[in-house]
Amino acid sequence: MRITQILAAVALSFAFPGCSTTHELPHGRLVGEAIQPQESRRFAVVDAEPAKFFDQTLLVEATVQAVCLKKGCWMKVEDQGKVAMVRWESGCGGQYAFPVDSVGKRVLIQGSFYPKKISEADAAHIQEEAGGKVEIPREGYEFNASAVLILEPAK
Repeated sequence: MRITQILAAVALSFAFPGCSTTHELPHGRLVGEAIQPQESRRFAVVDAEPAKFFDQTLLVEATVQAVCLKKGCWMKVEDQGKVAMVRWESGCGGQYAFPVDSVGKRVLIQGSFYPKKISEADAAHIQEEAGGKVEIPREGYEFNASAVLILEPAK
């Protein structure tokens, strides 16, 4: 699977040679589908005018605050005090899992973005999956992710 992802990234670099530097992907570990070349945005920018970004496939940068410790089916991200939940398009227990070791790291999330309300029971369930140490927003936004690139720290 990892070889397929690397080959897809290499193929994309040859398929889009004229892309500006804003469309080139930084180095990191890819989980999920191939990332489509497009400009990335900070989540705080998206959160400032959220309705402008609904019903689109976005590439958004944020920091991982928490990950589901049971199946890796969700993660909570933050950027400049703005938070959102991220889930896989394929659902919990699907083909991909958010790595637990991504907590504290910057990520690029490819996916759709929409408003989301979480019931008290679901919030309690998610908090339990986070080891009880993370506050889960009951209202806010969620990404339906097809891919996540866990960025390598700058050297």
